[in-house]
Amino acid sequence: MFITVFTPTYNRSHLLNRLYVSVCQQTFNDFEWIIVDDGSVDNTEDVVNTFISENKIDIKYIQQENGGKHRAINHGVRVAKGELFFIVDSDDLLPA
Repeated sequence: MFITVFTPTYNRSHLLNRLYVSVCQQTFNDFEWIIVDDGSVDNTEDVVNTFISENKIDIKYIQQENGGKHRAINHGVRVAKGELFFIVDSDDLLPA
């Protein structure tokens, strides 16, 4: 089973590394991580691009104009490939 882990974010670059580490520590690895940046003006793009360059997990980064969490989720659902869609906010983390 393939899973989409989805994170909507807005100006939370300072929290994303903790979440990234917890996502990378998962023992189940048949998933994609979709991050929809809802118009951040901080360094979210740079932080996520660092994750992508490490090539540890499959990450899709999408930027959109600020429109609220509900629009970010709708965008994520449209591009998701997983059979299951799991929302993990940027201030969350996943236990290993």
